[in-house]
Amino acid sequence: MQKTKYIALLIIALFTKSIIAQSDISEASINSTDSTIVSLNDKEMTSKTSKEATENFTEQDEEMEKKSKWNVAFDLTLNSRFIWRGLVLGDHPNAQTSVTFSKGGFFIGVWSSYPFSIASDAPNYKEIIPYIGYGGKIGKKSNLAVMVLPHYDPNVGGFLNFDNDGATNRLELRAVYNIGKLDFFVGWDFYNSFPGSDAPLYLEVGYSIDMPNSITVRPFVSASPNDNYYTTDGEANVTQIGWYTSKSYSIGKEVGLALKADMVYNPDREEFNAAFGATVKF
Repeated sequence: MQKTKYIALLIIALFTKSIIAQSDISEASINSTDSTIVSLNDKEMTSKTSKEATENFTEQDEEMEKKSKWNVAFDLTLNSRFIWRGLVLGDHPNAQTSVTFSKGGFFIGVWSSYPFSIASDAPNYKEIIPYIGYGGKIGKKSNLAVMVLPHYDPNVGGFLNFDNDGATNRLELRAVYNIGKLDFFVGWDFYNSFPGSDAPLYLEVGYSIDMPNSITVRPFVSASPNDNYYTTDGEANVTQIGWYTSKSYSIGKEVGLALKADMVYNPDREEFNAAFGATVKF
């Protein structure tokens, strides 16, 4: 009960800070969100946006162009290990890829993660996540994206199997709210979660800092305020304190490259974990 109180105070403090910070955010820090897509690996909480229109388009022409056609985005990430919400899901290198189709604020796609060393134990499991959602601007200074997705482990059972207490499939409702460079993330397992879990709720808040040479640093903190599988005792606790660092490169007009380093401390497990990766975006 005491842990829950501390977590509640932490969330209130962070939310209050965001309200104060909102008045200081300039218009230039808000990206266009005509096709908002939330990253599925939880490491890039800020929304992705569609490509910028050419200089020959007016703002009105650009908006009509984006709404009239489907956009396709593809990315491939190679990671040294899979760290997810404070948990190490594989000590082997893995490949993660996603394909997303978007039109206006609507998006639909598939994300997957495969280890290079396939093992039958849970820490090295494969995962496939189809997703569907909608996102866009909320006023002038903030964005909101909401999506629904199943966590599917093909090592355990069939894709449509929702009868084995979350081992194969569990449904999650996910939301990301951005106020400039400040972001709030919520993940809620609302159906078929693991036994003993009271519809686990995951909360995370982060702030993106632009550094010289196209480097971005995102410090963050996360917690789970109810009975869950994120913590060792199944009770409320802080699950992560750390930062993500990335450096972006442009490879021509259609291809981007990002090098990433994740430094994460889990207070509940008293573990410090690090991972390194590279993402190619098309």
